[in-house]
Amino acid sequence: MPIDPGDPTSARSDGLPGAPPGSALSDRLDPLQRLRGHVVNFIVGRRSRWAEGRLRANSVLWDLLTRVAHGTEVTGASYSDYWTLYEQVREHKPVEILEMGTGISTVAMAQALRENEAEGAPRGRITSMEEDAYWHGVAVERLPQEMRPYVEILHSPKVDGFYKCFRGVQYESIPDRPYDFVFSDGPERHSPVNGDKLFDLDLIHVVRRSDRPVRALVDNHYLTFYVLQKVFGPKLARYSVPHRLLFVGPVTRADVRFLRHENFLPDLRLTGSTIFKLRMSRADGES
Repeated sequence: MPIDPGDPTSARSDGLPGAPPGSALSDRLDPLQRLRGHVVNFIVGRRSRWAEGRLRANSVLWDLLTRVAHGTEVTGASYSDYWTLYEQVREHKPVEILEMGTGISTVAMAQALRENEAEGAPRGRITSMEEDAYWHGVAVERLPQEMRPYVEILHSPKVDGFYKCFRGVQYESIPDRPYDFVFSDGPERHSPVNGDKLFDLDLIHVVRRSDRPVRALVDNHYLTFYVLQKVFGPKLARYSVPHRLLFVGPVTRADVRFLRHENFLPDLRLTGSTIFKLRMSRADGES
């Protein structure tokens, strides 16, 4: 996925984006909220610096990342993202990975699969989806030769879609494979129909088809976080402040919740404003 010109993260002089994006704190926030924002920025920055050190210490991985990034407009992911993905694939040893949004992250995961295989694990595969035809061609051309046995980069346009009352975007055509790890960093989340800002539906569809446990990382996108927590619950969709990522899973189709009828009475206020809450639950009644 090509870099979004509006993304506060930009390519560094060495070609590898990795510094955490700066966060301008809105003047509309009260002093306590602004203080919390500064603390969050400090935590995120410290995590990114630590992750950069870990990446540089892995000379093979660092060389791959810098080679792929050099001289191109690349996605604005952070060092923390690259190291977290590498770490998760090394730890959980998935065989079928789905990546929504091709980028340097593809190489970080592919190197982890290569190391897993060298230690005796089954060879894994990354199905990397990309909506932009130009960037798809660039990504295929620049994929290092040693990564090609582990990666299939596919082009697919995005379309609008739905899950229950939630409207989102999704890739038009994703291969039906038994994915056990998903990284959601795409598609770009504005509707191709009318430009509305939406969320990524693809992870929900993957889990709804799966009887096998699926783990996922979701990039820093509030609407997607919100919907996934409504669908899976906060215990199975956990946001990490230092990582700026949502950790999902392990989940199967049994964990996909649905809307149920709720009585308005718990939300009603006899004085002041009534704020209605969206509740979801599974068939067994667990909230």
